[in-house]
Amino acid sequence: MNHCRLIASCLPALLLLAAGLGAYENPPTEPGFVSLFDGKNIEEHFIIKGKKESWTVKDGVIHSLRGGNRIISREKYGDFVLRLDWRISEQGNSGIFIRVPGQNDGAPWVSGYEVQISNAPRDDAHCTASLYGVAATNPRPTKEAEGANTWHTYEITCLGGRISVRLDGVLNIDADEKKNAKMRSRPRAGFIGLQDYHASKGWVEYRNIRIQPLQANGVPVGFESLSSDGKGWHKIRTGHGSGGQWAYADGTWEGQQDPPGSGNGGVLATDRKLSDFELVIETKPDWGVCSGVFLRSTERGQCYQLMVDWHGKGNVAGIYGEGTGGFNIRNYQLSDDKTIREGNGHEQNNPLAFELKDWKKVWRFGQYNEVRARITSNPPTIDTWLNGWHISHFEDDKKRIPDAGGVAIQVHGGKGWPKGAKVRFRNISVRELKK
Repeated sequence: MNHCRLIASCLPALLLLAAGLGAYENPPTEPGFVSLFDGKNIEEHFIIKGKKESWTVKDGVIHSLRGGNRIISREKYGDFVLRLDWRISEQGNSGIFIRVPGQNDGAPWVSGYEVQISNAPRDDAHCTASLYGVAATNPRPTKEAEGANTWHTYEITCLGGRISVRLDGVLNIDADEKKNAKMRSRPRAGFIGLQDYHASKGWVEYRNIRIQPLQANGVPVGFESLSSDGKGWHKIRTGHGSGGQWAYADGTWEGQQDPPGSGNGGVLATDRKLSDFELVIETKPDWGVCSGVFLRSTERGQCYQLMVDWHGKGNVAGIYGEGTGGFNIRNYQLSDDKTIREGNGHEQNNPLAFELKDWKKVWRFGQYNEVRARITSNPPTIDTWLNGWHISHFEDDKKRIPDAGGVAIQVHGGKGWPKGAKVRFRNISVRELKK
């Protein structure tokens, strides 16, 4: 075992804000996200539009009864990712308002949108995870996902004329104004609101409310795209092969062996060299693929690799020393049936930031998954995130590669790569950090 140290935990991490570095104290911690509730003061980021006594805070949770009407954000938001947890009592009714044009709009579900919360009997266009009266859920949430007295998680993404809703990691809404006439008259920017308990008797609660503003092209604010036009990348020859087969279209790189099943892989790297930076990238690998994202890659492929090993005995967001000593650090390991188990022995004293049973909430099966990395100094400190879950905090104890290098994506060589299997990367963006 090497002398590197890995600490994988859910302790608060440093969050790089657009204005500089700042500590994010309200878990979960995700780079690029800003908390809208500090666990104590509702009115720091929201205005109460109903009876103030109907809105209370206890143990970092907002509690609402009937009569509270709603709380509405002090700021407007256009394109964004909103994440929050909620739970509601039996036969409950509430919701999340987005893109509401005015703070005083009497029916925000009409002037803007409402992401519904309701465990009372309703049709698919008015049940939990629907865009109330605008877009029906598909699939409809399970009874468990609508369950009362249980915490659930929403991820709501607004990007131009498109809105998606994920409930507990499942994509329930992917609505586009090009295909939905009801969306065309509604604004693309507005306020965010939380509805009170809207049924006759009961309660609704909210916690961990955080938002990531996006630019029009989906790049996080403060970042710049590395994949907007497919230019600025080149193949590098490594032990994996002569370069692999790479195709670019609409912001996405798609890689496979060249020819498929030949064992000839390779690496695609940026022309640009980076030192201290934060990276966000979305990936969708076919099962059986061994791949990764290279940080500070040399022209020989030496790097700190963020693993994208989507296969049995693999790992996503662990750290591997590619050509730098071969250390393989991961605190969980994939099984052949796509479930996970504890790590492979390197990190027995380093707990996961999530429970094994929550893996289906962490990894979005059959969808693009967001991976983030932050690397500073040399010897480096590296943090990684998978769909907002903090996976690794790694501190090396020696300098292994130069201070600056490329960002690279990999098609692994060898016969282990399934014939015809592909790995995909899109929305690759970076933010350089000042030393």
